[in-house]
Amino acid sequence: MDVGGKNISAKAVFSAAIGFLKDHFIQQMHWRKLGTVENDIFWVLSVPAIWNDSAKQFMRESAEKVGIQSEKFIMVYEPEAASIYARLLPVDKLVGNNGAVILKAFDPGRKFIVVDAGGGTVDISTQQVLENGELKIIHRVCGGPWGGECINKHFVNMLKELFGQEVMKQFKRNNGDDFLQLLRDFEVKKTNLTVESNEPVTIRMPLSLIEESDISTAIGSSRFCETVRLKRDKLLIAGSLVETFFSETIKMIIDEILSILKNERCADVSAIIMAGGFSDADILQHGIKKQFQSLEVFIPIDGSLSVLKGAVIYGHNPNVVTSRVCHYTYGIALSKPFESNIHDPIKKYFWDAEEWCSNLFYILFKIDEEVNIGQTRTIDIRDTFLSWNTDKFRHDSVQYKFMVSTQKNPFYTTDEGCMEHGSLIVLPPNGKWPRIVNGQIFLKMAGTELIGSYVDKETVTETSVRFEFLPSINKNPERKRLFDPFYLDI
Repeated sequence: MDVGGKNISAKAVFSAAIGFLKDHFIQQMHWRKLGTVENDIFWVLSVPAIWNDSAKQFMRESAEKVGIQSEKFIMVYEPEAASIYARLLPVDKLVGNNGAVILKAFDPGRKFIVVDAGGGTVDISTQQVLENGELKIIHRVCGGPWGGECINKHFVNMLKELFGQEVMKQFKRNNGDDFLQLLRDFEVKKTNLTVESNEPVTIRMPLSLIEESDISTAIGSSRFCETVRLKRDKLLIAGSLVETFFSETIKMIIDEILSILKNERCADVSAIIMAGGFSDADILQHGIKKQFQSLEVFIPIDGSLSVLKGAVIYGHNPNVVTSRVCHYTYGIALSKPFESNIHDPIKKYFWDAEEWCSNLFYILFKIDEEVNIGQTRTIDIRDTFLSWNTDKFRHDSVQYKFMVSTQKNPFYTTDEGCMEHGSLIVLPPNGKWPRIVNGQIFLKMAGTELIGSYVDKETVTETSVRFEFLPSINKNPERKRLFDPFYLDI
């Protein structure tokens, strides 16, 4: 949905943004006469670590839509990119509390937490430095929608109280440039605000908004009468009030870090690295340092660019991250011969004159399991088309459902916490399945993405495979909202 309230395709928006950046970069290369051709470029896209595979596939498809080839494209998790950059900084660019230089956080064996606080999300990744300098993820990534936009929401909600919701709606619709400039002004001021500052935050108010309301009267009769005042075209907001805008976000981040530290793998974490543009905010830094006084908290110089620069380094050496921790239990939905003493009678069905049990969850990777990048798990698959009533299916594609679960040992795919994650569509060889089909399904942890494949054991060749993560928007309208650009609800 755009600022005017009109629906717009999320993929169109993301593709346009990626396409603009791609074209701008290539144009700069040509202008500077660097001799770089487009086919020489390997593209890296940073994504929040809390994104699921559907969101990552959405970004991949958006990139492919503007001509970025799949084999020339890779994704990196933002907190990992930040730590990759920070560990390579020279000593004068890495400063911790009280100006002390911090390099011990990257000694082999050390464990640290990366808090990547951006505009929309805060991603938290817990990592360990290995003897060879590579990074090992020791806790599943976590975080939430607690980025800098949350502070902006509180600011906009304050304006709605003062001016009225209808006035703000009209202002946003009719004066879009002024509305965006107002938010940009607040963005800068909230970052520069220091804790317990006696100076008010001064925001220049557009005349197009002031003229729509008697703002002085509205302030005097509101709960902000002692913390907000208007001086000509400037809105002066008490620093103490702006600090309250941060409270909820800081609490959510602190609670998440405390939860991580309770995990036995993370009990000896010694430092917190803060990266991302929102981490430049003094109030956020102060809140984290105050809560975790036993840990060294530091912010790389140019921390807002640490993800960008780390992504470039990752593109040259994706193997710098050697392992991750599974966020879910991953598996396949299978059927097995029915056993009355084990299986639920409701799940019994007949195939080729035999009793089978459906919806069994075959586990490939378990939640909280450490998995090496590139590690692959397999399962043997056998399908038959022996009877007259199954023969009619020999021309159809076979769908294998990939499942995820929040439980460690799900038995059925219908158990609580289980959901379909994607599907592997396998076409019959030469248009028709043989009577007995023996195959293997592979699930590979490949960097930031999962790769599924099916191999026919008889021919030892991979058949046509399509790995789907994105359900139809028409079937699942809620899915569409997950990818809408951030929208300030006014």
